Amino acid sequence: MSAPSDPVIRPLRADAARNHAAILAAARAALEADGPDVALEEVARRAGVAPSTLYRRFAGRDELVAAVLEDYVAESVEPLLARAAAVDDPWAALTGVLEGLVDGVTRHRGLLTAAKAVGAFTPELAVRTLAPLGDLLRRGQAAGVVRGDLEPEDLLVAVQMAVATAEGRADGARRWPRYLGLLLDGMRPRER
Repeated sequence: MSAPSDPVIRPLRADAARNHAAILAAARAALEADGPDVALEEVARRAGVAPSTLYRRFAGRDELVAAVLEDYVAESVEPLLARAAAVDDPWAALTGVLEGLVDGVTRHRGLLTAAKAVGAFTPELAVRTLAPLGDLLRRGQAAGVVRGDLEPEDLLVAVQMAVATAEGRADGARRWPRYLGLLLDGMRPRER
């Protein structure tokens, strides 16, 4: 007797794939514009689909927000990390990726707030970000341009700290580069 095989995952039909992409784009825009409590019916309206189409693709808000976060990471964060890995200068690679992450978080707060609220930040998603950050960090440490006691999680905390300087301020979006620069200065090796 053989074990049952895994179910075959079939690609979406063209119209279903278009609807899926439209729903993800509309959900991201709605989360950014209206916040994490936007009605799913509003997302469907913005996507140009019936609410039943949205619910056929996504069981509810949690699943939709998780899919939007996954799409955002694949579309924005992973390419940022890949570009940084290709930069020859380890310090420029690390600072570039941190600047990109802070910029992304400040521009996509609605999505990230909703993702946090529904528990969409999974361990798998964290590994996809932390592993490449760890590689960049180790590269900088090996080159002697980054403190040896830093860990990849420290980089995410630095991003959160820089983002916090932008929250609640009309000019915050323009001020975070200054604060990130101060944090980056603290990441340099100490002079003996």
